[in-house]
Amino acid sequence: MIRDPICGMEVENEQFTCEFEGRKYLFCSAGCRDKFKGSAKEFSQKYVYDLIIIGAGPAGLTAAVYASVSKVDTFLITKDIGGQAVDSTKVKNYMGFDFVTGKDLTEKFKSQFLHQHYLGHIIDEVVRIDRLDDRFEVLTKGKNKMLARSLIIATGMKRRKLGIPGEERLQRKGVSHSSVQDIALFKGLDVVVIGGGNSGIQTANDLNRMGCKVTLASKGKLIGDRTDIDELKKSDKIEILEGYDVLEIQGKEKVEGIVIQSQDIQTKRQILCRGVFIQIGLLPNTEFCQGLVELNEKGEIIIDPDCSTNIEGIFACGDVTNCFGKRIIIASGEGAKACLGVKSYLLQIQKEAGYAK
Repeated sequence: MIRDPICGMEVENEQFTCEFEGRKYLFCSAGCRDKFKGSAKEFSQKYVYDLIIIGAGPAGLTAAVYASVSKVDTFLITKDIGGQAVDSTKVKNYMGFDFVTGKDLTEKFKSQFLHQHYLGHIIDEVVRIDRLDDRFEVLTKGKNKMLARSLIIATGMKRRKLGIPGEERLQRKGVSHSSVQDIALFKGLDVVVIGGGNSGIQTANDLNRMGCKVTLASKGKLIGDRTDIDELKKSDKIEILEGYDVLEIQGKEKVEGIVIQSQDIQTKRQILCRGVFIQIGLLPNTEFCQGLVELNEKGEIIIDPDCSTNIEGIFACGDVTNCFGKRIIIASGEGAKACLGVKSYLLQIQKEAGYAK
């Protein structure tokens, strides 16, 4: 694995390279290469960005592109590029595409950010935000410390877990939370999909197309897209079990089966299988900002129409917020809106305080 020496992003090709003292370096973009070749900006406690964006899913990347276009002095910190969108097998009716996979759409986002609207960035994880007088100090897992006058939090969500015996022990041994990466490994096998929402239903249909015998177990009624549910019910190789709790995932060195229980009659049933795909929803990534901004009962950041939070200078967008509709296209729009809100905020504080960088 080769990583960009500037931002830490994994580099898969040799499009952007530079030789220094007899060693060849690879970069994610011309921007990082040029920063390496030139007099790179020293990121220290003394330098204050106008904006730091945390997260690079559809919301964070859109905010970054708008920040670049708006000439806002911005830095981006993210664990990865693409967020949960990269795991979507189907993205329907995103403007410009009748159908596109999450991976392909994410690659287009990434290319636009890196090669057309480059901003300084680093692959790292924010662990704490401290509010200072007129700025915010952002601390990362990699021991980076940066200052900004405003923040956009766009950290999205992470996959919810069942918390049952066998789930962690058999992870990557037949238990999967990511259908996109793992689905091809189970071609023709007996599998169980847990979850009755869009992700679970799409995963069940995708596995069915791979020749798998599929059992779909859901705590409640199926609530996904109607066309996907119709496809599901047409197959004689998919068994749908609504109103069931999963009690255990069985197996020693690999998945061998699961135990489920009916919510109505409390009877248990064992289902033999080789793979278990857990698709039961998501939780917001807000651990690092608890106690700083206001969260709702779901742990989502509460925002106003301009994506501002209860803390002046902190904005949030996308699935990490209480914004209605967890969709890629909505997250992208919220990212644009958040950047416009930041720009308005920065202009206002410039007008009121007249600070100079």
